[in-house]
Amino acid sequence: MTQPTEPPVWQTRRFRLIVLYGAVGVLALILILQNFDTTEVQFLFWRAEAPLAWVLMTFMVLGAGVDELVRVLVRRRRTKKADRRQARAEGHEEF
Repeated sequence: MTQPTEPPVWQTRRFRLIVLYGAVGVLALILILQNFDTTEVQFLFWRAEAPLAWVLMTFMVLGAGVDELVRVLVRRRRTKKADRRQARAEGHEEF
């Protein structure tokens, strides 16, 4: 019998994701480095002046954090739903 051969590294999903994240990171860095002008930021009753690069970086990080939070919440909800379905299929009472 022949053993299944592993695909080359560049054809793996992990490699493609690393390249994609690296490209997005480089583009974000270029965007930040090209925007060091000072800008005014207003939020409700709060007002501040900051370099545009810091504002961009802050909101990129906040956006990534919100994305990760939503993923965790959706994953938790799916897990609970699957557990309930499995409990029903096994004849157990509802949680």
